[in-house]
Amino acid sequence: MGSKYRFPSLVMLLSLLLVLVSILSLFTGSADLDYSGIFESGSGSNIIFFSLRLPRLFAAVLAGFALSLSGLLIQSASSNDLASGNIIGINAGAGFAVLLFLVFFPDLFHLLPFAAFAGALMACALVFIISAFTKSIGSSGSLILSGVAVNALFNALISTLSSLFPDVMSSYSSFSVGGFASVYASSLIVPSFLICAGGILCFSLSPVMNIIRLGDEITSSMGYRPFRIRIILASAAALLASSAVSFAGLLGFVGLVIPHLARFLSGGEALRSLVISALAGPLLVLSADLLARTVISPGELPAGIFLSITGVPFLIFLLVRRKRYD
Repeated sequence: MGSKYRFPSLVMLLSLLLVLVSILSLFTGSADLDYSGIFESGSGSNIIFFSLRLPRLFAAVLAGFALSLSGLLIQSASSNDLASGNIIGINAGAGFAVLLFLVFFPDLFHLLPFAAFAGALMACALVFIISAFTKSIGSSGSLILSGVAVNALFNALISTLSSLFPDVMSSYSSFSVGGFASVYASSLIVPSFLICAGGILCFSLSPVMNIIRLGDEITSSMGYRPFRIRIILASAAALLASSAVSFAGLLGFVGLVIPHLARFLSGGEALRSLVISALAGPLLVLSADLLARTVISPGELPAGIFLSITGVPFLIFLLVRRKRYD
């Protein structure tokens, strides 16, 4: 098949797989559905389908979409293919803000996405500030090391909150791994709007994502300010990642695995990478959630466990590959 048709065929394949996994997700679970009763108001099948499985499907798709695009933006902003929200502290910053908000404002649940965004933005700012002191903003080693430090800081603060407020933090374990067992439709209203807005912003930034890959000198010669571009990309990434964290917890490795896959399949062009990420991210997260609900049915494991099983070997592979080419 010629290269002219390769990308459209890939998009069609990913779309088809996403639809198939979505159907499996809706009709597979520990409880059997009476298909004739799905649309009967008040029936058990109706409640399971519309109150539990459908919101869970949307949550997994939204989280996969947001985290994969966020990872691609972060890697573009940092010029580092090992950067992602959970590695450089953005997810942990959002998680800390969510838990802090629950401690002091437990009744304002609908504002959690905004708290998460503030925490993610703060973590992102800290990473760039620390990196700036090394006079190598966005460089490979500097940004990753800064991110590891910020990630450790916010994880320590999260652990502190869990010790000081054990009642509020009783669900921290599942939150830290990430999953969709306690997601309901009402908790998705605000994040869905924020993720849609972040997605639109993300796709509108695809031209500058291509430019920043050329290096700071070429970017500057074209009339752009590299640091400003990196800040905009990182802020959009923080918006997407924090919105997902507010209802899905600290899901890891989606923002690392999917951008690499997308760049490999697209040849590195930003818009095509974004399209592939927008399809492959939901497919990965939805598949992980489906496995989480069925492997030990009628029990359930957090979806984040399966994502880590996928992500850790992939991260080791990247480190070995980078070492080989250094």
